[in-house]
Amino acid sequence: MKYFNTHLRTFVLLLSVLFSSCVNDDSFFPEENTDNVTSSPALVTVLNNFGSDNAFISENEQCFRFVYPITLGYNTDSTIRIDNYEGLVDVISSQGPNFNVTGLQFPINIIFRNTDTEITINDESSFLNILEQCEFNSIRDEFDEFFNGCFKFEYPVTLLDNNGVETELSSDEMFQSFYQSQGTLYQPNFKFPINLLVGANLETTTIDTYFGFYRIIAFCETRCPQLDFTSELTDMFNLGYRFEADFPEIETIGTYEWFIDGQFIESDGPSVQGDNLLLRDFDAPGTYVVCIKAETPECPEGIEVCKSIVVAESCPNLDFSFEQQQGTLQYTFTASFSGIEELSYEWFVDNEITEEDGGPNGDNVYITELTPGVHQVCIKTTTPSCPNGTEECKEIVVEPICPNLFFSFEQEGNTNGYNFIADFQDIGTINYQWEIDGQIQEQDGGQTGDNMFFFQFDPGSYLVCIRAVTDTCPEGTQFCEEIVVQ
Repeated sequence: MKYFNTHLRTFVLLLSVLFSSCVNDDSFFPEENTDNVTSSPALVTVLNNFGSDNAFISENEQCFRFVYPITLGYNTDSTIRIDNYEGLVDVISSQGPNFNVTGLQFPINIIFRNTDTEITINDESSFLNILEQCEFNSIRDEFDEFFNGCFKFEYPVTLLDNNGVETELSSDEMFQSFYQSQGTLYQPNFKFPINLLVGANLETTTIDTYFGFYRIIAFCETRCPQLDFTSELTDMFNLGYRFEADFPEIETIGTYEWFIDGQFIESDGPSVQGDNLLLRDFDAPGTYVVCIKAETPECPEGIEVCKSIVVAESCPNLDFSFEQQQGTLQYTFTASFSGIEELSYEWFVDNEITEEDGGPNGDNVYITELTPGVHQVCIKTTTPSCPNGTEECKEIVVEPICPNLFFSFEQEGNTNGYNFIADFQDIGTINYQWEIDGQIQEQDGGQTGDNMFFFQFDPGSYLVCIRAVTDTCPEGTQFCEEIVVQ
């Protein structure tokens, strides 16, 4: 029994020495209590930034300091209470793949550097705002920078959406659709464990927490440049885009390439005297994947950054006005709408194309004479952004313009002979005919007409008319007088 007690005391002593050599604060020992711990990728980001490369600056130099105590949770379902900055440093330093911090108990209070004001953080969303103020890259920032460049998913992978609903994804297409649907504020919320394909050889690496994710990011950052580019819509109707490469190593990277949907477009960068720009007119609306790729001596397996560009269908809002020239059937149509200087279109009358217009050389004016009746006048265009075409139509009701005919008459003495004399505006240009009881008697008017008509009647009643048909009065018009002969 004495022998057993001696060995027991020795074992306890060894355990005490072992634990005292690992930590300097009794608060470091985890407790089995995770009831109020919330998973917090934002906390993992903060700890990663506080202890970058295990080089710890003083607490007063950090972006903010915690108001202690705080309670952190581990991936082992245990918690730990931290009473000071030294304890926090110990926790950060002691993390490893199998033992790392995943969450904390809200609320917590923090104090920004060079201030004395306590700020309360009640949830993960508020914590993410602190990251932005400190200019810390969030999980989303890191993921967007290195996904498909330094690492890929080994599908299937399960993520939680904004409502906490699990979604299993089995392909890049499914992931991109899911990712875009969650909006720009969404932070990748993985259901661990997940498998990543890392590096040029796409080696399978399993990560169980966001701590493991940051280990992958550290690997990516030390090997490859951080590529990035911006996009700008420059021509809505012709689907013109301007892409500009913009990243810290752009002056030293040498050469990189632009790709669209996997197709090589051009080389760029200082080694080829590039302008770091890609100008592209897409053929049709749709979603295009634009990438820049580079290889360097430090990054021989290469890296790429890709963005899905949603090229939306957009049809111009065509419009035109019209005006009739007084006293004629001549109409002037004037087109006016946004983008008219770059956009070509056609004029149509009653579904017949009559003129092409628009663009830098167009006058956007169409002049024509319309016949009396109802006409449909349209402008139509088809553009890359509007492949099915669009049109603007107006119904034009054209009223006839008829001459105001008139004649006078007198009886010749006591005879049954009558002289008729026509007199009305524009008589020198209008041809007409004399009629008695609907029977044509004589053609008159115009430049050669004398505008006089003589007729010898038999006793009776007669209807004498002049009738004219013109381009502006195709149905004709007439003026009549009843003559009673005794």
